[in-house]
Amino acid sequence: MQFLYHEKAGEESIVIEGESFTHLFKSRRSSAKKQLFVRNLRDDFLYTYEIKAINRHDAQCVLGEKNILPKKAPKPLQIAWSLVDPKTVEKTLPFLNEIGVQKIIFVYTKFSQRSFKLDIKRLKRIVINSCEQCGRYDMMEFEIVDSLWSFIEKYSRFGVVDFSPNRLCDIKNLPDIWLVGCEGGFSDEERELLKTYPTVGFESENILKSESAVVAIAAKILL
Repeated sequence: MQFLYHEKAGEESIVIEGESFTHLFKSRRSSAKKQLFVRNLRDDFLYTYEIKAINRHDAQCVLGEKNILPKKAPKPLQIAWSLVDPKTVEKTLPFLNEIGVQKIIFVYTKFSQRSFKLDIKRLKRIVINSCEQCGRYDMMEFEIVDSLWSFIEKYSRFGVVDFSPNRLCDIKNLPDIWLVGCEGGFSDEERELLKTYPTVGFESENILKSESAVVAIAAKILL
């Protein structure tokens, strides 16, 4: 663990409880002599807290110092991901967070099942756990758009990941948003809507799963 997340990090005193308390003081057996590095995932500061008291169900901590230690992604990459099974999203999310994707825009497209509903609070908890492990300091953002048409109306400049002979290196000014289809890809009607936008494919002739394509495009751009 690189740091502990606490929404009130920065205040003069905080209380560690719940899962964080169990992990730190029962699983890892942290002692009262140790310091805790804490972030709130909203600012650039790494806060150092002194553990003053460990109780049965919580720990009382007071602020010692704070240091500016920003860790920003190399590019403000956003992924517009046609909605797939939430279980697939949850499994893939830590990889995208570690790579440095700034935001995920979930888009309902023709082949997205309307029965799929995302639990944004759960996704945020997954991202927080990932940040604690990898050291990323900023919270990934989420947005849900109800159709491809609505997405195009809101975002005028983006690229498309689909079957194409074009490669990323063929595009001089890469957009900050890349649209990836769900299982089954895009429908013919959607491809007609997307034909004027820069479209790229991958060197591999294999057909990638949606989550594989999402991770691949993020890695190619950010790593």
